Parts: sequence; structure tokens; C-alpha cells
Amino acid sequence: MRDRVDLAIVGAGASGLSAAASAARRGASVAVLERLPRIGRKLLATGGGRCNLLNDGLAPSAFTSTAPNLVSSVLERFGGADIRSFFEGLGLRLQADDAGRVYPVTNQAGSVLKVLELEMSRRGVTILTGFDVERIDPAAGHFLIGAADRRKVEAAAVVLAGGGRSYPALGSDGSCHRLAAVFGHSIVKPVPSAVPLLVKTPICHFLQGQRMQVRIESRVGGRRLQEAEGEILFTQYGFSGPAALDVSERLSIALNRDGRKDASVAIDFLPFMTVEQVTEEFSRRTAAGWDSKNLSSGLLPEKFSLVMPHDLRDAGPAPGKSAASATARSLAASLKAWEFPVHGTRGWNEAEFTSGGVDAREVKPGTLESRLRRGLYLAGEVLDVQAGRGGFNLAWAWASGYVAGLAE
Repeated sequence: MRDRVDLAIVGAGASGLSAAASAARRGASVAVLERLPRIGRKLLATGGGRCNLLNDGLAPSAFTSTAPNLVSSVLERFGGADIRSFFEGLGLRLQADDAGRVYPVTNQAGSVLKVLELEMSRRGVTILTGFDVERIDPAAGHFLIGAADRRKVEAAAVVLAGGGRSYPALGSDGSCHRLAAVFGHSIVKPVPSAVPLLVKTPICHFLQGQRMQVRIESRVGGRRLQEAEGEILFTQYGFSGPAALDVSERLSIALNRDGRKDASVAIDFLPFMTVEQVTEEFSRRTAAGWDSKNLSSGLLPEKFSLVMPHDLRDAGPAPGKSAASATARSLAASLKAWEFPVHGTRGWNEAEFTSGGVDAREVKPGTLESRLRRGLYLAGEVLDVQAGRGGFNLAWAWASGYVAGLAE
């Protein structure tokens, strides 16, 4: 005995549930196949449990992909205003912060999942949990989807919406990449994104647990890649915190996909001052007889003085001495652009996103149907489409899922 539906969706995350809603609204019979015991596990963890489901600055320019025009073709059909309208129509009230990040007014990801579950129920969508898709066999005019426990679903069309590889315990284990590859799709090697960085330095170990507001720049071969301003967290293995995660994507690609050995981050520990202002302040303090171990007091955390890159102890207190002035400037320059070699990233269990996936050039713009197999659609993190933190990736999941669910 097998279920027969118009559309089978592999994965009950954001893109999968969005696809189910759009398909059911056009009158299709839909089955959502989820390998975990319940749906939306990863969705509940997004935004620190608050679910940053959108960004008011949503635009194609926020994304990188092997097919840059693909994002614009999707957002033209289901963009930011449509996502807002979709959730408000489900009864979810939304609010945005100063950075444009959109959350439910309840500040609970559970509210987002609840309204989606109610929509699935209203529309008669079949949810099959514990359905670990093992294979998808194409047949004349339909697909036969088989689970590890031997259950089967027959469908006229299939949407692969099982996510990338981040947080595998929450459902995204990369299995949809394997399923897509069976149909001949190329896979851009997935690497962790929005992920903590590995830095071998006693400084991180000594300052572990310390948080600082900084400006951070990622580099490969001395070339600037990304820049962010915000909080970093010193850990025993390197750097974490929002700002470090924000510059991690292209570093991860360089390290984990391209095998580069010349990656680094440059950190401005005093982003609220110029080099000249820092130099002048250190020179003034030295001239006033400040001990070198207290030189950064009031500017940097107290423990930071123990790991300062230079020592003014031998420069002398006299304000006119060029040595003291030169040392002050050297110290200021170091604190404004202290470079740390990065030798790796943390793994999938600590990555917020996946960079890589099915080559986006292999799906059709505007529909997300596979160019290689009629009736097969791909959505969300399964595709090589990614953006920074702040609600952009989840917005892509809603938009691409909804468009894929319009499959004819």
C-alpha cells in the first residue's frame, strides 16, 4: 500500500513547509516527508529561539550563488512583501528591529511553527514523520519515494527541501544533496558558514569568555574579503560571536573548499577611535608616567593589558622622546589592525548555515525545476545560494519553497 499525491516534499523545515502551503493553496494533494519525529526542529532554533524570519533589506544583492540571477527570479515571484503578507495572513504579527531583522511579536520561534502547522492542517497536507528518504525512483510520469522503513509514496512531482548540512541533529544532514546527485546534479562542496573560527594563539585561551565590540576583517593572501562590526567572543579555540560569524563564510570556503593556508582576520580592538587618537592617548598617558601594564585601562578590558602586542616600559616617560612617540604609534597601529592567522573553522554542529550545495545553474530561474529531470524541484539550502546572517537565509527558504510549491 502506498500514498499517491500530486507533490511530495522532502524535508519539513522552512522551505518544505512553505512549498507545502503554496502547493496546497493551488489545490494540489501534498505529502511532506520528514525524517525526524516532528517537523520544524531547526526552525525552532533559529534566531536564538526567536526566529529571525526575514530582513526588511531583502534583495538579490544580499546573496551569493553559482547562478546570481536565480535569486532575483525567485524574489520577483515571492519577495519580502509577499513573505510578510503570507505570515500575517496566517495570523502571525511581526516586528522589525533597527537592523531590519523581522521577528514574530511573541519573540518565539514556536509561534512561527504553530501557524504553519495550523495551515498544514487546514489545507489537508499529509505530514509523514520518521520518513527517512532512502531513494527516489523516476517512473513514467511520476516518482516513487522509498523510506528506510520501507514505506513508499508515489508523486507526480518532488521538491527536495531537506536543507544543507548545518545542525545535522536538527534534521539537515545533507541527504538531499545525495538524492539530487542521483539525478546527475553537480554538488558544489558544502562548507560550514556563519561558523566560529580556529585561531592558534595563547591570547584566545587566556581571554576565553571575554566579549568585545570590535571591527573585524577577513583576509586570504592579504586580500580583504569581508568586514563586520560587532561583538566577538574569545574562546579556547579562537573566535566566536556575531562579528566573527559574519566574516566566516568566505574564509570557510577558502579553508575548507579551496585548501588555502593563508587565511587570517584583522581585528580593530578600538573601533571608536582613530589611530591618531589612540596614539595621542597612549603618548599622553606615557608622558604622565602611567605604568605600561595600566596603559589600556579604561579603553580595553583589564585582562587585555596582559596580552598587549607591545610594551612601552622601556620607552621612558618623557613626552619629548621620539622613542616613546614611535612606540605609542606602533602600539596604536597594532591594536587597530591586529592580524591573527586562521587555520580552520568549527564543524557542522556549530555552523548556522551551509555554503555550497546543488549547482544553482542546474535549475530553471523562476520555477526552480531541475534542468536535468522534469518534475523535480529544489528549494532552500539544498541549492548553492547563501547570504549573511540577519534573516536573509530564512527569507530565501520561504521564498524558494513557495515558488517550488507552485510546480505544475
